[in-house]
Amino acid sequence: MLYNFNWSAVSGGAPYVTISSTTLAFNSVSIEKLGNPEKVIVGFDEEQSIIGVKVYAGEPNLKPYDFARKVKNGWIRIGCKEFIRYMESLMDTSFSPSKKFIAKFDDNERILLVFVSGKYE
Repeated sequence: MLYNFNWSAVSGGAPYVTISSTTLAFNSVSIEKLGNPEKVIVGFDEEQSIIGVKVYAGEPNLKPYDFARKVKNGWIRIGCKEFIRYMESLMDTSFSPSKKFIAKFDDNERILLVFVSGKYE
């Protein structure tokens, strides 16, 4: 039987994405799940309150965000203040103070999913 151990999984913890009033912040484990890409795209499923993040592959008419080059202290932050304000109004919540979510990586779709409602489907 073959195994594929990630020997840093325990020390790295869970793949967290923290949402503050101005940014989405990705810890080293969530960065690793995405494969530490140069750029990502961010989407939002409004009905289910899920943020999706995936590697930018040149999709036309989408705004990519710099990713790998923005690592600082093991975290990457994407500034998106207006989007977070929109989410706050939709969900009748506040991200001040910030809130931490465990992200789930969908292997089939290659998307890092952040269930902002807290409910994994």
